[in-house]
Amino acid sequence: MTPTRQITTLRAAAVIGSTIIGVGILSFPRYMAAAGGSSAPLVAFSGVVISIVCFWPLAALCRRFPRESLFVFSRRLIGKPLSFIFALLILLIFVLLTGLTARQFGDVATTVLFKKTPIEATVFLMLLLCQLSSRRNIVKFTYIHFFYLPLIIAPVLLITLISMRNMDLLNLQPILVMPSAAFWKGAVKASFLFQSSFIIVLLVPLMQKPKQAVRAGILAIAVSGIIYLLIVVAAIGLFGSEETKLLIYPTLESARSAAVGEGFLERLDAIFIVLWVISVYTTLYSTYYLASCLLQHVFAFRDQRMSSTLILPLTFIVASLPANVFKTYTWSLALGLASMIILAVYLCLLWSMYLLRRPGKRGAA
Repeated sequence: MTPTRQITTLRAAAVIGSTIIGVGILSFPRYMAAAGGSSAPLVAFSGVVISIVCFWPLAALCRRFPRESLFVFSRRLIGKPLSFIFALLILLIFVLLTGLTARQFGDVATTVLFKKTPIEATVFLMLLLCQLSSRRNIVKFTYIHFFYLPLIIAPVLLITLISMRNMDLLNLQPILVMPSAAFWKGAVKASFLFQSSFIIVLLVPLMQKPKQAVRAGILAIAVSGIIYLLIVVAAIGLFGSEETKLLIYPTLESARSAAVGEGFLERLDAIFIVLWVISVYTTLYSTYYLASCLLQHVFAFRDQRMSSTLILPLTFIVASLPANVFKTYTWSLALGLASMIILAVYLCLLWSMYLLRRPGKRGAA
């Protein structure tokens, strides 16, 4: 007999980690340098801390309802109409996020890899791959992430550490500065990259130990946060904060500077870009899968296979809307801020009603 709860804590952490590490890894140092100058690593670190603070109330609430997803138990807490409205809003967020992430992938792919391929073809093929993958159930979904995560983390860490051999420590000074408004604005922007940790709401009902949902999420955010932090340190150490601000993809430039031996491995950027494509796929797969499950929940479909097909044209239209790469980044940042506010309001409502209606309080009354 197949056990009902098949997702281990480590596999849940792997899903969250491979979801977080994605398309933003190429341009992340530029935003951190613009926000904090030489203290960009400190801005990135603050963003990781903000992400953990935002993740904890979500996972802590989900583990209190270990047999249900967030969208099921929210009906009892805040009522069906309000729960339906928030489900629609979150569905919209993840459809937009999937479309804009696919567009960012298309922009980079047509600039670096497929220069003669229309961007629409690149974006559509990636979305189609996610659609076909999303027809699998949630357990197979976690297996795919668990398989790809080591292939993403190990080489990226290795290439980043090799590139750090050439950096000048003077470029990182002074790293400790008085935090300004721009500093905190950059930290909040950094936390947007970790919002896809919301995928935990689908994992908890199938986790072998739902009470460890918080631990799995914090482990994933910490590991991916260390990778982002090292990437920022490498870029600032190599180019300095002022030059990093001018580079569209500073992480890719860092990888180009990495080499092993004389004439042995001098084009590590080629390996890096292949790994980046895999990391974009795992990120898009998660946001696409989440959007499909939300659409299934909203319209009461039998499973997510039908909804995954309906999501495809919606995400492709969203990906086609931005006029250029700068518009894409502007819209992505606006979406990150809007989703942070909506999720904060949603969680505040759920926690308030949970504390008012929890069984212990009712029994004491």
